[in-house]
Amino acid sequence: MTGTRSCRPCWLLLATLVALGALIGYRLLIGTPTQHASDGRAEILLAPADRDLVLAEMRMFLSTVQGITLALTEDDLAQVAEQARGMGLAAAAQVPVSLMQALPLEFKTLGRSVHADFDQLALDAEQLGDHEHSLRQLGDILGKCVACHATYRLTPAAPGH
Repeated sequence: MTGTRSCRPCWLLLATLVALGALIGYRLLIGTPTQHASDGRAEILLAPADRDLVLAEMRMFLSTVQGITLALTEDDLAQVAEQARGMGLAAAAQVPVSLMQALPLEFKTLGRSVHADFDQLALDAEQLGDHEHSLRQLGDILGKCVACHATYRLTPAAPGH
């Protein structure tokens, strides 16, 4: 009986840690809800540093698309693969926790799918060597970029928000 009583604080601590872990996991997965912006898009409020990080990633997407486009004009599918792989899922792995918490689930899902599409483009460019197929894949990726920009607006959050 004494062994059971002495373990009660341990079980309470364990239950608290599990609940806290579940809450943090939920927050990372779901993110923060959006607001309606004046232009009808969903407004995502981000700390200035997090907003700068997302915008820098978008500029990297554009730079990668330019590199892929140039490689396609030269029918250089090895270069297409190299460019695309640089924006694959490995590039998405360095997202800070603060940003993961601030982004809504739909935004994160769309962003992850774009990174996965770049990985698939790289793989197909290497394995299939089909210029037209790669061009269609690039068009599909750009379609997701257009959909994201039509749906979301990144707004710097006020200090302390």
